[in-house]
Amino acid sequence: MSPFTPKQVMPRDDRLFAIIGADMTQSIAEYEVSLLRPFPEDSIIHDAACGLGPVTNSILQTLPPKSIAIHATDLAPPMVGIYNMLSKSKDWPAEARVMDCQKLEFTASTFTHTFLSFGLPIIADPNAAAKEMYRTLQPGGTAVTAFWMSLPQGDSAVETRRVVWGPDARVKVEPHPRHNDPTFNHDLLVEAGFNSGDIKLYESTTSLPVEDLDEFACAIWSIIGEPVGGWKQEDEDRWDEAIEAYKKVLMQKKGFHVDGEGRIVLEGVAQIAIAKKEA
Repeated sequence: MSPFTPKQVMPRDDRLFAIIGADMTQSIAEYEVSLLRPFPEDSIIHDAACGLGPVTNSILQTLPPKSIAIHATDLAPPMVGIYNMLSKSKDWPAEARVMDCQKLEFTASTFTHTFLSFGLPIIADPNAAAKEMYRTLQPGGTAVTAFWMSLPQGDSAVETRRVVWGPDARVKVEPHPRHNDPTFNHDLLVEAGFNSGDIKLYESTTSLPVEDLDEFACAIWSIIGEPVGGWKQEDEDRWDEAIEAYKKVLMQKKGFHVDGEGRIVLEGVAQIAIAKKEA
């Protein structure tokens, strides 16, 4: 039997990702790449948990040498498919494949640069993923990771599931309890093998205008609202209730703003960590 999906769930396409904030992740990816030195000739780069390719896109915007190699991976086959579709349409010199960043198939000391952006807090074992970053990075190489310390639209979805279905209810993919702890990124990298003195932390704030709050709530709930164990008929039956609850929760968040003309803007804060592996 195929998994149940509520009829209200929006299709995962470019429009959906644009609504929920693809531009926000692109903005942070561009910022983290701007913090690095220019990519040298023959750089071998890993874009882990590549998603829609904001990191790959940001790297290529710097016009790096044509001799660089980009290896993109993601655990979710649909995301790999979308990445490869975008790669083909934009003529990126990269192709994604399905791979678990907690157990990479690459040999040790493969990459000069490795990126894991926005994935660490929602990975089942972030320690394992950080250790794999370290293992597959060449001595003297650079690791870059970023995650949202504050993202009102995501935090609100997690909270809404509990508001509507009870305190023990959980969405299928929840961030690590320490995802908004400014020491979490640093601690993961140290435990992975990086020296504390070789890690630099940065913060960046970005915003997302919301044109239609109802549509936005539906889009976020379509992506994040799915409970542990998968969608049920009850999710379809109570969809409108969940959307209304989501909007109420979101409007109470620190990053929810309404300007003088009534326009809604969401503000997210990301932390970026850049670590050098000892040569």
